Amino acid sequence: MSNYIGNGAYCYANSASMLLSSIGEKVDPGLLETVGGFSLGAFRTQEDLLFFDNCTSSPDLAISKAMSILGFSVRESVQSRGTEMPVDELREALKQGPMMMGPLDMGKLVYNPNFPNLGGSDHYVVALSMEGDEICLHDPAGFPNVFLTLDKLEEAWKSEFPWSSGVYRRWWSPERMEQPDLEEINRRAFTWFKSSLTEQLNDIAAQEGQTGASAILDKAEQVRAGSIDGNEWAHYVYFALPVGARRAHDYGLFFKTIHPDLSALKYAQSRQFGECQSRLVSRNWEAAATIMEALAETEAMIEAAILKME
Repeated sequence: MSNYIGNGAYCYANSASMLLSSIGEKVDPGLLETVGGFSLGAFRTQEDLLFFDNCTSSPDLAISKAMSILGFSVRESVQSRGTEMPVDELREALKQGPMMMGPLDMGKLVYNPNFPNLGGSDHYVVALSMEGDEICLHDPAGFPNVFLTLDKLEEAWKSEFPWSSGVYRRWWSPERMEQPDLEEINRRAFTWFKSSLTEQLNDIAAQEGQTGASAILDKAEQVRAGSIDGNEWAHYVYFALPVGARRAHDYGLFFKTIHPDLSALKYAQSRQFGECQSRLVSRNWEAAATIMEALAETEAMIEAAILKME
């Protein structure tokens, strides 16, 4: 199996990796994405969009959890909605080192030439310095050392997302607290995977058939009928399926030596995500629905394997 190396919507994992690099720690974004556990599971939102992650978790929680599992502490803060952006705190913190911030609304990040088409999409970046009324930052979507006015930063950073509590969330001053060996990292990760997946299975969304294989199968029926609109189609072909394929591939790599059966399932799932995306791009509804049904079956087997973890 060849590893995937390339672009992908790993904004929070890439940003967390950049933050750790500021203290000389080289941690692969794929490992951060994996042990954070957010990308295990599937659910349909109230707007009937299918996401391939955990409805009881969030990128915010995944960042902090991944840091802890890998032996790091990190300062984290968030403001109540309706409060002012903490400019003075940001300025002082950046004198000491970079700061990870998010979620931000990509539609407000005007250095990205495609910003008019990205409104409502969440994103994470790493702030480097404040220079006058601008901030210099690294954006993992392909924009290193770009500048954004503080006014635009405030617009982006105060945006509300239903899964993220508060606004102006940020992480800074990471510190290595311990050096867990691979066995300990695996133990912590397994415990977290099982706990977070159990929480999703006990959520009311699961009871209503809105999570896991049930959610995927319901969406497969809609796809077969061609009853998804252009916006939903774009959600799958540009984001949900490609990032799902990469996440599953990284899980396949993570489990390769410690849980070969689960690794094989994750590698198979990655291929299914990729094939489903390809069929949807060409609007081959029947083929896309068929592979989505197979994807649901694989998801059920993955969830069962995780719940049996010791």
